[in-house]
Amino acid sequence: MYTENLKKVRQTFNLSVRKFAEMLDIPERTLSGYERSERTPTAPLFIKLHNICNVNLNWFVSGEGNMFNSEEDVSEDVLTQKVEAILKKNNLI
Repeated sequence: MYTENLKKVRQTFNLSVRKFAEMLDIPERTLSGYERSERTPTAPLFIKLHNICNVNLNWFVSGEGNMFNSEEDVSEDVLTQKVEAILKKNNLI
């Protein structure tokens, strides 16, 4: 699910893999690996998707809800806990 959703986020911003990787401050090859299901996303990627792109992490993993969050102020500690809970719930960690 995350593979398709990562592509959807990138396409929503109308960015190439290279430009989206630059935006997320990750190597282009890493992003390509995520999109081809050759790599499993890490918690730092989830945090970047949330902080930089305002992606709804529940949607990112499960496809449920809206692609983007409504504006809310969440501390990084709370966000990290949410990411870990979502990853565990979906057996990604």
